[in-house]
Amino acid sequence: MLDLVASHIRVGITTDELDRICHEACIERNCYPSPLNYAKFPKSICTSVNEVICHGIPDQRPLQDGDIINLDVSLCELEIAAT
Repeated sequence: MLDLVASHIRVGITTDELDRICHEACIERNCYPSPLNYAKFPKSICTSVNEVICHGIPDQRPLQDGDIINLDVSLCELEIAAT
């Protein structure tokens, strides 16, 4: 999942968009993004840009040339009960 989300990093994309990409990919793969709603965290990934140390909340700021970004992706596999 980390590689999938990282492949979308480019100048102009927002971390909100990276969050959406991750969330949709998780659902498609029958897993749950662990950060979502954990201790009221509102997003599916943590994105730390430049001076943000960790646990940054994705937002609408477009990435700029030279930005340093850290992605924190945590997943929980969902079990489907046989019927």
